[in-house]
Amino acid sequence: MPSEHDPATHGITWAIKNFRPLLNQIDIDNLPEEPRNQMIILSDDKKYIRLGMADCILTVCRRNFKSTANGFYTFSHRKYEDQDLFFLNIYINNTLYVSNNPELRINRRRAIAHEFTHCVAAFLSLGRIRAKKLFEGLIKELGKRATVNAMEHFQSLLVQFASSGPAGGNELGIYPDEHFRLGYEDFDDSFMMLYKNFILDREIFEKYFLKNAQKSFSENIKAGNIDEASVILGNVLHELILKEAISAEFVNLRLKEELIFYYYQRAV
Repeated sequence: MPSEHDPATHGITWAIKNFRPLLNQIDIDNLPEEPRNQMIILSDDKKYIRLGMADCILTVCRRNFKSTANGFYTFSHRKYEDQDLFFLNIYINNTLYVSNNPELRINRRRAIAHEFTHCVAAFLSLGRIRAKKLFEGLIKELGKRATVNAMEHFQSLLVQFASSGPAGGNELGIYPDEHFRLGYEDFDDSFMMLYKNFILDREIFEKYFLKNAQKSFSENIKAGNIDEASVILGNVLHELILKEAISAEFVNLRLKEELIFYYYQRAV
């Protein structure tokens, strides 16, 4: 039987299954403003205790930034009696909460998903490392990376949404795998792809692309009615973009790199 930390079992599907419930607990549109925060204690769920993350605490809140960055995360390590406590803190720019217009809702969701992906890398590393020497190295690395990350954000990271041209990598919150990786994780897949799946994967897509729509789409594909199949998808996308606060550019990206191919292959 594979162990809880068998890298061979730790892919995108595994990470989504284990960490999306944490992401779903974050009340993205109603975050409290600092000094209050939404706190999620991982030891409240036996799953994270088994994964070695019982000492981890996630906090999320809004904060007034001195820059136009959308968000950043920090790491802190504290001793409470004989227990090590690890705080992963996500901060989102208060300017993203001046209204609930669609653009701001898209930006805040994207920022939280990006910072949460950083936190997943930290959780996976903390859950794995127990040897004292490696542990001390990880603590230093986490502190260094979180500081660098914060500086990047305050200066240039997440300059997304500012470009007037076609949406590219940074505009969609997409960065190379190395941007998220700490080097201690037992995770062989790409954190960039994990971030993309946190925003939109088949599970989210099929909340709107229901069985009857899938059946109709498949029938039209088989009959060669591409225009009709496109209309079916278009109706799905309109509701998805509106309700899930995902940009049309990001949806188009996910359609091209995974979703269209998946449903087309099932139809033919």
